[in-house]
Amino acid sequence: MSYQSDYVLRLIEQMGALIRRAMAKLGEGAAQEPCEVVGQAIGLALGMDPAVASRLPSQSLASLLELSRLDDQVIKLLAQAIELEAEVLQRNGEMIGAGVRREQASAVRSLLGPNTARADAPRIETGAD
Repeated sequence: MSYQSDYVLRLIEQMGALIRRAMAKLGEGAAQEPCEVVGQAIGLALGMDPAVASRLPSQSLASLLELSRLDDQVIKLLAQAIELEAEVLQRNGEMIGAGVRREQASAVRSLLGPNTARADAPRIETGAD
């Protein structure tokens, strides 16, 4: 296996672990910690400060990802992490921020093709049902 393949597999494992941890924290009712954990996953994938990434317009974020030529699985996990952050923001009453993050997640998923734009969005229990 090549160095690049090893790197991508490690990145996928690390992002997956961080997303699972954030989802567990969200399930426990934590308010801010899931965002911090998801931010780590986003920063890991992008190689940049997640606060900077969160301020990018959706299409700019998608363009940045297109140029970086990330593995499709990393893009899926990145979209899932952004969607999870949107869920946390919504639960904390930050509807505008949640909407912006959902637009970003959709733009990221659009890089995978038309049939995946929302098909693999995470199923997050909101407790509102």
